[in-house]
Amino acid sequence: MKIKLLVLNICFIFSAAVNLLAVEMPAGVLFVGVVNETSDIYLWQPDSGKGSIKALTSTPEKEGNACWWPHKKLILASRETEPGRYALVAVNSRLETVWKCEDPIGSLGWPVPSPWDNRILCVRECGDGKVQPGMVTMPEGNFEPFEYEGLSGGQLAWLAPDKVQLSRVSQAGFMITHLDLPTREEKVIVSGGNNWQSHINAATGQNLFVRRAGQIGSIFRLFCTDEQKWEYENLTNARTYDWQPSLSADGTSLIFRSLRNGFFVTVVRSMDDSSPEKELILPIDGFSQIYFPVILDGSVVSLFSQNQPD
Repeated sequence: MKIKLLVLNICFIFSAAVNLLAVEMPAGVLFVGVVNETSDIYLWQPDSGKGSIKALTSTPEKEGNACWWPHKKLILASRETEPGRYALVAVNSRLETVWKCEDPIGSLGWPVPSPWDNRILCVRECGDGKVQPGMVTMPEGNFEPFEYEGLSGGQLAWLAPDKVQLSRVSQAGFMITHLDLPTREEKVIVSGGNNWQSHINAATGQNLFVRRAGQIGSIFRLFCTDEQKWEYENLTNARTYDWQPSLSADGTSLIFRSLRNGFFVTVVRSMDDSSPEKELILPIDGFSQIYFPVILDGSVVSLFSQNQPD
């Protein structure tokens, strides 16, 4: 009986080790962290123990929605220009703000850079409760709205150089649409409930979005069948709330925020097997809020290793 228990214990330990090995520890994580009611852009690295955290910006203005632009080797984010009003900014690897884009009508936010050229998808808050999805081009920066039946929209992603995915607000909730840029034709792909926070991996085409129904929110995968019909499936099967998804550059790892025991944590899972048993909860502590973590590979992390914020 003792031998049997010993064998079971060894099998359990081996199984746990395999599960951990199935998830690759990210070289770094870019995120916006809130401390004392202000927010900056940070880099977390798994150096030892709980890892290390480096502030990439340290400005009196609040910042948000940070992302990495591989095509330009820049961090894009939104930055407060006056109370309640935001512009887009670009920060280089020397942690210098090299570009700022303000709009005369309203705040700009949620930048999503093109993998192919100088275009940036973003939203404009117009001050009347309406949010316009649209696009700016670096360095010119003139906002070009994407109008559709007078509906507010938000949080875009690149499907192709001439097509984008975004959310629209309807009476029934948020729906996911696909917009053809040359023709401006827009088609509803997912409706019912609240569907938002699209994220598409440029290298692999993996297409994710967040779907919330009632108090439950989960991350879904959107895919096109052989019959050219769009379908979706629950990827994280959350019991409470999963959101803010992002994929590593090679598409092998998923990072997201997840509500666990009353607190949000930062989770990494392998896309080869995204089951909850094969995940890492990253020990990123010391913040009242963390927004939209992004996995960075080692070559990108090394760009920031020697520099200090402005």
